[in-house]
Amino acid sequence: MNDMKKVFGISVATGWLLLAATLAQAESNDSLDALTNAEAQVQLKLEQFARTNADYQLLLEAQKISASLNPRGDRTNLSRLDEGCLRLQLKMLLALAQARDTHYDRNASTNIVYLNVMPPLMVSNQPIAAGMDPNAIKDLTARKAYEDAIAENDGRIEKLNREMALSRGEEYALMDIWIFVKRGFPENSAAQKSAIEIVEKTVADETILNRFKSDTMPGLTW
Repeated sequence: MNDMKKVFGISVATGWLLLAATLAQAESNDSLDALTNAEAQVQLKLEQFARTNADYQLLLEAQKISASLNPRGDRTNLSRLDEGCLRLQLKMLLALAQARDTHYDRNASTNIVYLNVMPPLMVSNQPIAAGMDPNAIKDLTARKAYEDAIAENDGRIEKLNREMALSRGEEYALMDIWIFVKRGFPENSAAQKSAIEIVEKTVADETILNRFKSDTMPGLTW
């Protein structure tokens, strides 16, 4: 339940602060060794996630690693180092997008979550209240129905947390890439043009691609 409150409590303003903090803590990508190390860490977390497809925190951690390397931004042509850093970020963007449930609709009635579940009507005259302890229900049939309802609600909360976290992870990845390409290199330079070409050839999703092409930095939609 606390996890759900944390998810609901993240505002757009907080999101921007988190992004600023991430950028402020970014390491310098002044060596291929740093890139190689980041690639190894990202790959390990991707492999760990692939085993169960459950611990999505691994993807969020991998995205932060991929975004920890800044573009040099002072070269006319895209360096091998900067290209590698960009491709690593794109790899995580696609991994996060793939992990999401594209059919999930948080507004659908079947996905509504409750802070406190109301017990079912019972044959006895025992008072009931939302969020009450199932063990306090004397009617065993009603207790079982209530426990099932709680479990179902917990499942919806878990699903909501996952989809919201992955959505925001994907959007942070897109923001990082936008900054890397649009702000990391001189406008219309050969380096920037090469970086844009890599993005356009790598990202097939038109919605994501159109957001990248925007003149203003993409923000959080959820």
